[in-house]
Amino acid sequence: MTRIPMISVAFAATLGLAACEPATPDVPGSTIPTGPYVLVGIGSDTVPQRNVGMTIEADGSISGQAPCNHYSAKQNAEPPAFSLGPLTTTEMACSGLAGRLETRYFQALSAADGITFEGGVLTIKGPTYLTYEPGYRKE
Repeated sequence: MTRIPMISVAFAATLGLAACEPATPDVPGSTIPTGPYVLVGIGSDTVPQRNVGMTIEADGSISGQAPCNHYSAKQNAEPPAFSLGPLTTTEMACSGLAGRLETRYFQALSAADGITFEGGVLTIKGPTYLTYEPGYRKE
């Protein structure tokens, strides 16, 4: 009797984890899965708070939440190239560590020129690399 509930719990947990996995690309020839990602590294630094998220849409556009502000931009290049149109952000006040991380993140994202997805890791390349894992940012 205890086996059936345990199997149900295991099945539900598997479905929950699968919901965090990026979807297969909708753009023919693209190797970048769409869906939500969480920033885990910027340059050589880790981002332990996991408080920066990005979603890649089927058309290649991106949107997300930095430590303080929401952002979005259109992707103007075919992967593995990466070139964003103007980055649109909300204008919430942001200071201290969160403000410094957000400024650095937006600068790196705006200057990026490449994107890859290998081994379950999304990397946006440029003068400062941004490293993401599939999933959602922590609130």
